[in-house]
Amino acid sequence: MVLLGTISLFCIAATALASPVHSGNNNNNWKNNIKNVVVLVQENRSFDTFAGGLTYSKDINGLLHHKYCNPANVTDAHSTQVCADKLTSAHDVDADDPNHSMSGINLQLYGTTDPNEALIKSGKLKANMQGFITEQERTYGTTNLTRVSDVINYYTVNHIPVFSSMAENFVLFDRWFCDVSGPTNPNRAYITSGTSNGHGSNDKSFDYGGLPQKSIFQQLSEKNITWINYSNSTTSPKGYMTPEDKGYTGFNPDSVFYNWTVASGAAKTNVKHFEQFITDAKNGDLPAFSYINPECCSFDSFHPPSPIDLGEKFLKIVYEALRGSPQWNQTLFILTFDEHGGFADHVPPPVNVPAGDSKTYVEKNHTFDFTRLGVRVPTILMSPWVNKGVVEHKGSNNGGEYSHSSVLGFLAKLWDLDNLTPRTAWSSTFEHLFIDKPRTDTPAKLPEPVVFA
Repeated sequence: MVLLGTISLFCIAATALASPVHSGNNNNNWKNNIKNVVVLVQENRSFDTFAGGLTYSKDINGLLHHKYCNPANVTDAHSTQVCADKLTSAHDVDADDPNHSMSGINLQLYGTTDPNEALIKSGKLKANMQGFITEQERTYGTTNLTRVSDVINYYTVNHIPVFSSMAENFVLFDRWFCDVSGPTNPNRAYITSGTSNGHGSNDKSFDYGGLPQKSIFQQLSEKNITWINYSNSTTSPKGYMTPEDKGYTGFNPDSVFYNWTVASGAAKTNVKHFEQFITDAKNGDLPAFSYINPECCSFDSFHPPSPIDLGEKFLKIVYEALRGSPQWNQTLFILTFDEHGGFADHVPPPVNVPAGDSKTYVEKNHTFDFTRLGVRVPTILMSPWVNKGVVEHKGSNNGGEYSHSSVLGFLAKLWDLDNLTPRTAWSSTFEHLFIDKPRTDTPAKLPEPVVFA
């Protein structure tokens, strides 16, 4: 296990850049240029919380040019308004972990834990994104607006220099949504299989081989395409935990959600500790597909109470390992966050989208059919094959939006795979963002993280 300790660091401010127009890539040369895809899925931050304060481009739909407020009481039209502001007294460690259950998110988006899904589908009920403060008060039993305002405020580039540098040097998506209006594991299942198989909570089916659907891991193995799930998520010496394991901490990496991974023996052969990723990148031995699970939730994942500076340090380690690898010129690195974690965002998620399957999930008498996306999350595409400072908005192909399933839709095109589900077929892909010649100006090193109060 890599345990990142707190060290004294300095801040390098982001440079203001214009957002260039990317050149389209209308041929299939990109398929020959991208040989290695690396996906890192961090934890529990909304777009506005993490990217809403980025300054290098006025084209970013964040919070610098948009006043966003929530009432202290979402049911009271005259309630005190709490408005998003930069976290001038930001916390490196968030003591309060916002509610991100489906019912809690319903209140955050619609002002009630039980919105009428028929009215949502008809367009008569729209998410107003006004319930984040109310839900935070309810979750922690407090009316202290200074305390609960952390759920709506945002970090500045001075707090997150590593992430900011990544964004301004590559492609930032400002309309990328998580797939499920719910917590971590259902979203991680969508990221890796295009459906949660009807699961809407972090139940025990995700612990060890409980999901029956085909995943990207099985699909790649059937096509003889190499993959490794690099895990920093458990102290088990195997890299994953079986039900018989005692005394180990953490959680299983995402590939071990699936029955096939366990039954086929791939858990033993294709799950490695994160240290192996560093070695493989250095030696040019990365597989075609690398999927990285961070630790959760005390060190490097950004999930409260993980310190922001240690999460940034982890991003820096992963990026610089890839940038220094002999495989860099054939690599695409995708950084995203599994879900918003209850932190506020001002952009309503799309509705009436294809679900991964026909299964439904019931929580507190509310039936959810997975036909609306979850909250926006920050996502960055990094490669020498993408332009610098691009801000990508709504997807422009497949008729869909950008969501986590866009990764699977893209991999289907890259390696001529079948789409796993209707959601992966619908989600917009991003091959048009690739350029014809690789850049030579991608940064070899990123700024050092900062420790703040």
